[in-house]
Parts: sequence; C-alpha cells; structure tokens
Amino acid sequence: MAKKLRISTDGGSTWLDLPGSEASLNLNGEQIDDTVLGQTFQSNEAGLINWGASANGIFKGFAGYVAELMQQGSSTATTGESMTQESGQIYAIDDSTREIWDRSQTVTVYDNAVDATANVAEIDYLFGRVTFDTGYSVTGPVTVDVNYYPLTTIARPNSYTLTMSADPKDESDFAAVQANSGYRVFSPGLRTVSLELGGIFDDNEDAKAVLVARSEIIVQIDPAGDGSSIARGFFKYGTVGQSGAVGAVEDETLNLYLVVPNETTNPQVETPFNWRHTNTTLSPAIQALLTSWLSELNTYDFQYLPQGTPGQSPLDGAQGNFMVSDVSLSGGLDAMNVFQAELQATGGLTEV
Repeated sequence: MAKKLRISTDGGSTWLDLPGSEASLNLNGEQIDDTVLGQTFQSNEAGLINWGASANGIFKGFAGYVAELMQQGSSTATTGESMTQESGQIYAIDDSTREIWDRSQTVTVYDNAVDATANVAEIDYLFGRVTFDTGYSVTGPVTVDVNYYPLTTIARPNSYTLTMSADPKDESDFAAVQANSGYRVFSPGLRTVSLELGGIFDDNEDAKAVLVARSEIIVQIDPAGDGSSIARGFFKYGTVGQSGAVGAVEDETLNLYLVVPNETTNPQVETPFNWRHTNTTLSPAIQALLTSWLSELNTYDFQYLPQGTPGQSPLDGAQGNFMVSDVSLSGGLDAMNVFQAELQATGGLTEV
C-alpha cells in the first residue's frame, strides 16, 4: 500500500487524503536532568512528549506557470451594483471584477432601494461581501454603492512563496498532561502572513517608491490562474532588492508583509487576509488545512500511515488531534504549486 497522510474534520468518520509526495512523523521526548551527587555519568528522566507531522500537498492539475499574482489598480466608483445572498445574512456583489473594495471610501448598502447601511454588521472589503445584523430581515433586492479596485499584475515574478503560519501556544498543565500520558497540549496563537516574489526587475513597477511611501496594497494570489481558489490580503512592502551580472537580466526580490487595518478607525473590516474557493479542484484535505488555519481550529484529526491503511501489524501508524502551525504555498515557472503543512499535534498519540 502507498503511504498516506490524511485529515478528518468530523472526528474520524470521514478521512481526506492529502495529495503530497512526502510526509514525516516526529516525536520529541523531553529530557530532564536528574543527576545527583556521587554519580559520574549524567542521568536523564523522560519528560513530556511533543510530536507532530509534516507533509507537502500538491495543487494537482495546474503547472506553476499558470499562477497569477495581482495587485489593486486605481479606485473606481460604481453605483447600484446588485448583490446576491451567499448564505444567511451574507450578501456578495454579483460582478466579480468589482469585489475588491476601497475601504477609504464610503460603502452604502441598499435594501429595496432604502439605505440599510446602519444594519450592516460587517463588510468584507477583500471579497465584496456584507453581513447584515442578525436581527435584521432583508427585503431585497440588495444593491451597493462602492469604490472598487480593478486588478493589475504585480511586478514580473517567476516564483513566489506565500507563508501562512501560526505560533503554537503551550496550554499544558498538570491535569491535561496527566490525563493524556504526558503529551504537551497546544492551541493556535498569533498568525503570520508574508509573500516573497522572485523575478525580473520591472522599472515600471517602481516598488522602491511604494516601499518609501509605506503604501498599503491589496494583493491577490491565484495559483490555478482561473479564480477557483484565490487568496487576498492587505500588504505593505518590507524589502525590495535587485541584483544581476554584467550583460544579464536584472533580478528582483520583493518581500511583502500583512497589514491588519486599524479596527478603531475601521471597525467593519472583517478580515485582513482570506481564501475563497469556488468550483475548485483543490484537494478537500488542503482546503481543510486552510480552514483550520484561518479559523484557528485545533479540533481536526490526522493519521500518518506509512503503509497507507491503519491496522497493519505491528501498528506503524499514528493518529492525533492537531493545530496547523504552517500551511505555506510556493510555486514557479518550472514547478508545481505546492503547499507545505506542519501539523502540531496537541495531546496524545494513538497507534493505528
């Protein structure tokens, strides 16, 4: 049987195979020095165990060269844009080319031609959505007056790495580790997003000026190039670098870092970074990892199966609960779009 690493979002009833080419399992038993007077060799006692798994996940069906990396264009006003109910109290703009909104400009939402902006609880500026207050009954039709950003290409990249990580918070205490046979317990902490672009220097881009101006930009990453799975966020340039040999193409490296809008002055910003999947062929297991990281869930389970199925004799697989500490994505002209997942196990290990 072929090796597998798989994910369950429902407590083990259904398992989703991660489409990776490699995976590893790591257990680290902490060593506690208990050397006493009179001994001439250091002695150690086994302490708590920290464990987890690593694996890659390939976005199959799309070579890396199809990836599109875009940034916002010039803010453009539009009125009377129709919106459709997405789910519950959430309504999304119908025109997908006008769904990235300028948060520095007023957004006015109408319900049956009446200004209902006061009844809007949240605005998703990255994906053109509004969420009405729970107690508000929408009559319809819903329309919006807004300033939107068309998209333009960003620089001339030929490789990229989108880093999405989370710091594990150690939640271990006496009761927890005594109940799980001495395994550390973690929960998701502060999340970090950054983007590195490598490519050909573009003097029309003038990234240095954008860096010096400390300008905020919205960036879109579309690994399949068809809009089926896209990530967007608010970024600023961190570093801009150039290099090259005599007579060769001038290379450029751009590093961008996520910016979290000031909630004091903009309390309706829903999220500074998000993914959206629409009729996508991206593996459900990878989607589950992205959802876990975005929502800070640590209630999913994983199985590491060297022989592809549980129940081998002797038991050589492992199962446990996890939090996503990293689910970064990279791609390039001569490579696939590949996610790299780091699953920090929380609590005990079960052999399967």
